[in-house]
Amino acid sequence: MEERKVTGYITLIEPRTRRGLIEYRLRIVTLGGERITAYIRELPPWLKLGTPADITVVDTGDRLLVDRLSRKSGLPELRIAPTIIDEITRETFTVMSGRMDDKFFSIPILDDYLVSRLPDKVPSKVYCIFSESEGGLRILELISEREYRIFTNAKRILNKIIGNEKKINEYVKGLLEDYVKEFD
Repeated sequence: MEERKVTGYITLIEPRTRRGLIEYRLRIVTLGGERITAYIRELPPWLKLGTPADITVVDTGDRLLVDRLSRKSGLPELRIAPTIIDEITRETFTVMSGRMDDKFFSIPILDDYLVSRLPDKVPSKVYCIFSESEGGLRILELISEREYRIFTNAKRILNKIIGNEKKINEYVKGLLEDYVKEFD
């Protein structure tokens, strides 16, 4: 198995099941613009969309698995923003026009992956992860309303499960301590 280290931004977290177990598909955009899809069994509590991270992935032949994941310091978190797409022009290249935070914008979409993620009907609400630099505004990810709802609901449920798991562990620990005390 080949190991690879990358630094980039988490642009999508998608819960799924595989062989009856929950796993998460992560989409990562590296600092060089490469898109990587990798899978992880458990999410660290700090992980959210737009988070910069150092990631070590292992190639298993048919997919990439996250071996190590840590928050990358020194890079800003990217903003995820609800966006209304008013118009999509497909000529020499694709241009997306819309509104974000009550401001109008037009951005060329040169990445085939992002072009494939554009909605069929306009106007349409999506969630975009934007990167701003000297070169201007750039879209790293387009997330449909449905995908965004699934992610936010899954995150809320996961937080409840983690909270309940901690309570259960504390309760069992207390029971075991009481049990041990009986024999002392």
